[in-house]
Amino acid sequence: MICTRDLALLAGLVLAAPGLTACDGPVEDPSGTGAAEPTQAAQQRADIAAMHGERALLAGDLALARAWLEPGEFSAETRAEGFRSLGRLEMAQGNLPAAGAAFDQSYRADPASAGLWVDIGRLRYAGGEQAQALEAVDRALAIDPAHAEALRFRGQLARDAQGLATGAEWFARALELHPQNRELRLDLAATLSDAGRAQDALAVLRGGDGTAAAAPRGLFVQAVIAARGGDVALARDLLERSGLAKDGVASAQLLSALIDLQQENYAIAAVTLDRLYSRQPDNRRIRDLLAFALSRSAGERELVRRFAGIVADDPASAYLRTLIGRAYEALGDRARAARFLDQPAIASGQLTALPSLSPVRIAPTSQATGALQLRDQVRHAIVAGDGEAAVTRAAELARRFPGSADAQAVLGDASFAVGDKPAARAAYGRAARIRLGWPLALRLARAQDDVPRAQRMLADYVRQNPMNGEAAAALADSYATQGDWPRAVGLLDHALDLGMGRVPWVLAARSVGARQLGDADEAMSYALAAHELEPMNPLAISALLAAMPDDGSAARAELEAKLRSLQSR
Repeated sequence: MICTRDLALLAGLVLAAPGLTACDGPVEDPSGTGAAEPTQAAQQRADIAAMHGERALLAGDLALARAWLEPGEFSAETRAEGFRSLGRLEMAQGNLPAAGAAFDQSYRADPASAGLWVDIGRLRYAGGEQAQALEAVDRALAIDPAHAEALRFRGQLARDAQGLATGAEWFARALELHPQNRELRLDLAATLSDAGRAQDALAVLRGGDGTAAAAPRGLFVQAVIAARGGDVALARDLLERSGLAKDGVASAQLLSALIDLQQENYAIAAVTLDRLYSRQPDNRRIRDLLAFALSRSAGERELVRRFAGIVADDPASAYLRTLIGRAYEALGDRARAARFLDQPAIASGQLTALPSLSPVRIAPTSQATGALQLRDQVRHAIVAGDGEAAVTRAAELARRFPGSADAQAVLGDASFAVGDKPAARAAYGRAARIRLGWPLALRLARAQDDVPRAQRMLADYVRQNPMNGEAAAALADSYATQGDWPRAVGLLDHALDLGMGRVPWVLAARSVGARQLGDADEAMSYALAAHELEPMNPLAISALLAAMPDDGSAARAELEAKLRSLQSR
């Protein structure tokens, strides 16, 4: 899975390759006599270079692999595999243009290699050309419909675009054809785990020759399952045995931080989350978790220093705003605390531009203007209310990176911001065919003019991704607006089980649902919980008023006055 979920700096596949250099050091004489002529030694090397280079690559010895592969001196019989291995080596070291050049050489030697087209697809995905990646893997499957790695990559793309359920179906079909393929088994187990099918995931891991369960990824999947089941000690043990957190794998480090939070090791969690946040500054989940860890580890000063300014640019983050307000309270600054705690909440899911650290000034674009710069310019233009500049920059981004889901999503955001829903729907749709995460799914639903169609989109997303609490809550909200409270309450309970119990509007909605179904005590309980989390949330106040008896009490009068004040702003 692609961890950064962001635009790469490269658009093309095959760019100019740097000059190839000769292999360092003498070539050992395969005969052991030292009497081989130079031409004979060169031929002997050409015969074995591809094989030895691939072995070194698989063993993780990239320096040795480069020594064998970089000269590009392969026999006619091994030329295709040699350059393919060289391309994979360049990809492993982040040299995407050089990888493209190597794959081009491999293609010239053997254009009908399914494995090569899989590698080309992965290169295109890494280079921001996700649509072209899908074309490449489909070409691989046309060459060899049973190719294991092609089926695996196609399953990964299906998981990104259609969801966990469809991805699991792809992996399961592939594993039937290749029951001893450990990577397929691990992908299927991880996908089933993410879909909430823990027992099925464990059964898959223990199947085959049984080695998948002991592999690092297999141990990590089991650690996730244990953590979700509440057995944090087992989760920690499995995670440490996997070694992935020590190796710097972001998902493993995040799980480590979550375990530390569960065990109230807040300072340790804050250190881990801080490192992750520096690598993924646009990841709001990590940001909010870091803020929570700081708030629980006497880090109030650091919390307000780092995030108070961000909330001003990101008013939809009610949770972060509340943490900052309470941090100011702990520091004795009640005036600043009130500014954050008394600010009315904005409805969940409202479209807002992510903040950026780049300058607000929107400079003229040129071919030297990078993808990230263009994206940040679009975001700033949306925040500044300059819709024309936002659409212009977003269109330029999409033109340069036509196969990028991220570029199409940004174009959709700009179009949505200026009220052009048809253009937003088209851009979001193109992005969704490549990768449909929850933020994009919500935007795509909001861009629909047909309410039933939007609801069907949400329902399909929840079916594909049953462990997404935000999606379940949003679908519940759509049912609630239609008066279908039994279905809405079921989904709200599911969302609460998935961790949405700290979201005021979800608790408020559950209170209303309880009242609609005739449970007054439950309605009051949920309303009080919502109001305690965010006292100035209009939905929480409304839910509490609805749950309270109409007895003219001072408490009720105070809540009514507070609600009128918020509604008049």
